[in-house]
Amino acid sequence: MLVGLLDPVEGVGAFLGCLLGIVLTPDLDMIAISLAEWGMVKKLGPLGFFWMGLWYFYARVIPHRSPWSHWPVLGTAIRLAYCTALLVIIWVILGRPALPIMPVWGLALLHGWVKGLVVSDAAHFILDLPLKRKKGKK
Repeated sequence: MLVGLLDPVEGVGAFLGCLLGIVLTPDLDMIAISLAEWGMVKKLGPLGFFWMGLWYFYARVIPHRSPWSHWPVLGTAIRLAYCTALLVIIWVILGRPALPIMPVWGLALLHGWVKGLVVSDAAHFILDLPLKRKKGKK
């Protein structure tokens, strides 16, 4: 998975996917307000609360730190499916307007974006692993 070495557009997508992982975090499965959500509320005000409201059903259905939300590829796919479902609902509410045709470079950008999101989720997964301490040391 050599992201961006051969295709700079895919590399930009991966960078954007890693950044998106800050707000599209596996911790969206928490019913309580996560650190990322609180940061969004502080920066975006009512839009931050709207973001939390969008993820309320997800948090009620998916238990915190379950494989469904925290395993890098599986959790990423489920959150992307949830986002897609939300976008389809909004699209239907708006009266199903015509969608623009994606340019050829858009697929490379999207591919890199998903890879970057998986990398971000993998980092989150590793940081959530319990630390093993040696006996006798605190």
